[in-house]
This record gives sequence, C-alpha cells and structure tokens, in this order.
Amino acid sequence: MVVNVFISAVTTDTLSRKDAVAWSHFTKVEEMANGAAYCQLTHLLFSNSINLRKVKFNPRSEPDILTNWKVLTTSWKDLGIDKPVDVEKMKKGKFQDNMEFLQWFYKFFKANLNVEPEDYDAVGSRFGEDLPALKGASGPRPAVASVRPVVAQTMKTKTTMQPVAPVPATKAAVAPTVRNGARPAPATSAGNRRSETSPNEELLKQEIEKQKTLAAEWETMAKDMESEREFYYNMLQRVEALVHEADELKATTIEVETLKKVLYEGNEETVENGDDNSQLNEALNANLDDTDTF
Repeated sequence: MVVNVFISAVTTDTLSRKDAVAWSHFTKVEEMANGAAYCQLTHLLFSNSINLRKVKFNPRSEPDILTNWKVLTTSWKDLGIDKPVDVEKMKKGKFQDNMEFLQWFYKFFKANLNVEPEDYDAVGSRFGEDLPALKGASGPRPAVASVRPVVAQTMKTKTTMQPVAPVPATKAAVAPTVRNGARPAPATSAGNRRSETSPNEELLKQEIEKQKTLAAEWETMAKDMESEREFYYNMLQRVEALVHEADELKATTIEVETLKKVLYEGNEETVENGDDNSQLNEALNANLDDTDTF
C-alpha cells in the first residue's frame, strides 16, 4: 500500500543541494528533469508497477521527455499516489522546481522503501541502457547508471549502496623505454619552432607599440583639454559671481577693473603653469577699456 507524504516546511529531513546530488547519483539536480530516474525509482519501490520499456532513458527531444512524465504519472495514478506533477515546469529543467520535487520524492521514497536497494538490478531493469552521464566518459563518473539512491547514514533503513556499473578509468599511458633502461629524449623540434620569431610576429609587435604610443598621446591630449575646460569654467564662475553681486546691490554696471582683475588673474595662473594664452591677452586688450563699464 502506498504511503503518501507531503512537505509543508523545511525540516531536518529536507535535502540540501549537495545531499540531493549525492542521493540521486547525478551530477546536478536538473538532470532529473527528464523524468526517467523517477520512473526507475518508482519501479524499485513498486515492482512491475511501471513498464520501463516505454521510458526514454536518453531523451533526444521534448516529446521523449513528455513521454517519460506521462508514463510516470499514469503509474502513480494507478498506485494511488496523490502528488500533483507540473510537467510544464519540470521539463524546463530549472533548479528550484526540480529541487522542490526531488525533496518531496526523497521523503516519499523513504516512507515506501520495503526492499534493500542492493538487491535491485538497475541496469538489467532498463535492459542494459546507459544513462546520458555515462556516455562518452573517459573515466569514472558519478554512478548515475545504477539509479540506486544513497541515503544519509543517520537513516534507520539501510539504503546506502555502490554503483552497479561504473565506467572503468582510462589507464595512464606508459612512456616507452629502450632495452638499456634509458628513456628516449623528447622531441625538441616543436620547441625550437616556438622560440623563433616569425616576420608576422615582429610586425605585430611593432603595431602594438605604435598603438600604445598613439594611445598615450591621446591620453595626454585629453588631460590638456580637460585642464583647459576647467580653466575657462572657473573664469566664467567668477564673472557670474560678479553679476550676481551687482544684482544684489541693484547696480546696473560692473567696473572694468574688477572684471579685468578676474580675467587676468586666471590668465596669470595659466602662464605660471607654463601655458601661453596669448590669444586671450590680445582679446582682453582690444575689447576692454579702463573707462568702460558693464
């Protein structure tokens, strides 16, 4: 008889992400999104409750994934499992949705486990078909082929098990030796070629240096322009202050000497800093007269 469970809040039984990956024997939780592992785990809990021949353990398209979830939900309905499954969310492979579902299934699995997982032939049950994580591997991968859950050591029910058919590790290559025991010297032709500088590399280095010089010139020019901008901006601020002062005094004119003092003061600072602003001097001398007022 099926024992239905539910999770209402985070408890000590709630799986962490790390524990979930270790328990499922996958490399990440999102790999459970195709539904194949849930089909086989259901087959482990309830023998002959699901036809694994219909399950696509290596789904190539969305219809294959939908087929897996349809096989699973149909079996659950026949068994009396009342857990609603949002297939649209699950098939997208998002971590949060799959993690919540896996946490529920972990609790459901513990509540309904009546057999020793060591006695279950996972590979034989799916007719020798490998799971995607085992294909093309060059060494041992996480034991996804077994789909045998590894439960925490604190559980009362013994469920910890080892992988059924891990892929053997690739043997390390052995360097060839001669009869007298000395190993042949490694080839050095490739290293010699790398040490030689080709004409293209030399041209590239020259172009890089040229661009660095040009960038430095532009940077200096930008700094000069910024300094000049600040100079004229400060001068305008001083003139503006004179205008505001005249407004406050309700004066209709500004003394030329006061204005020239502001303008020449800024110009003198520029000359002291090494900048020759002769154009400004000529403009001031040509347009300002001691007798004029503004």
